[in-house]
Amino acid sequence: MAGELPAATPDGCYPRVNRTLEKMSFVADVWKICAPAYAERSKGGRSGIDPVVYLKMLMVGFFENLPSERAIASRCAPSTAPRT
Repeated sequence: MAGELPAATPDGCYPRVNRTLEKMSFVADVWKICAPAYAERSKGGRSGIDPVVYLKMLMVGFFENLPSERAIASRCAPSTAPRT
């Protein structure tokens, strides 16, 4: 039965997810919620992964049924630079 299903492609899914997230003002809301957890660069310490990128990576993991953060990272290979 699974062989009869069309192959899944991200061509249609991920652009729709991005459009939906944009309509929800996802980026601004995530940064507002996460801002207290992100220190100023001047205070030292290693920069964290942008929380928007991290949450999108988790969504990819969910949609692609990836079992771990390591598997997600190997699929996405994202920039870990924080938002400026």
